[in-house]
Amino acid sequence: MCFRSMTSSCALLAAALALASPATAGDLVDHAGRAEAALASGRATEAVDALEAALDAVWKAAPLSFRKVVFVTAPPTGFGAFTPRKDTTFAPGEPLLVYAEPIGFAWKPAGDGYGCDLVIDVALRDAGDRVIYEKREMGRMALTSHARNHEFMLKLDLKLRGLPAGDFTLVATVHDRVSEKQGTFTLPFTVKG
Repeated sequence: MCFRSMTSSCALLAAALALASPATAGDLVDHAGRAEAALASGRATEAVDALEAALDAVWKAAPLSFRKVVFVTAPPTGFGAFTPRKDTTFAPGEPLLVYAEPIGFAWKPAGDGYGCDLVIDVALRDAGDRVIYEKREMGRMALTSHARNHEFMLKLDLKLRGLPAGDFTLVATVHDRVSEKQGTFTLPFTVKG
C-alpha cells in the first residue's frame, strides 16, 4: 500500500506496472516495496532512489515516445518551463517553436556520469500529405550528466520562409544514437494568407 505522501509516485508506478512486461512487473513491485519500507523508516532519500530505479526499468523497456509535444510562444527555458501557444495558426514567416518531452531514450556511461545523444529529422507535409520540405539532422540534443535524467526536453525553432498559406503538418523523427530507438511526433498547423 502506498503512503499518502507518495501518492503521485505510486500513481506513476501503478501506470508503469500496467505497461510492464511480466518479466519487469516483479522488479517494479520489489522497488515499490523497498520505497515504502524506506519511507516508513524515515529514509526518504532511499525511498526516492527505489522509485527512480523502478522508473529506470520502465524507461529502458519503453519505446522512444513523447509525453508532451506543443507549439510554444517563446523558446522554452527548461523542462516544464514553457508557455503553450493557444492556437496553431501562424503568420507567414513566423517561426514554429516546439517543446517536446521524450521518454524511453537511453543513457550510456560517459566519464564519471552518463550521456544521451538524440538527433532530430524534420519534414513538412502539405494538406495532400506530400512532403514539401525535409531536413535530416535538423537538431541534436546531447547531454552528459551525473544522473540518468528523466526530466528532459527537446526544443525546435523552425524558421520557414516562403511557406504559402495553407494547412501543414510538422513531422519530427527523433533518433536515439545510444539505443538505436526512434520515435516520431506530428503537429498540424496553418499558415494564414
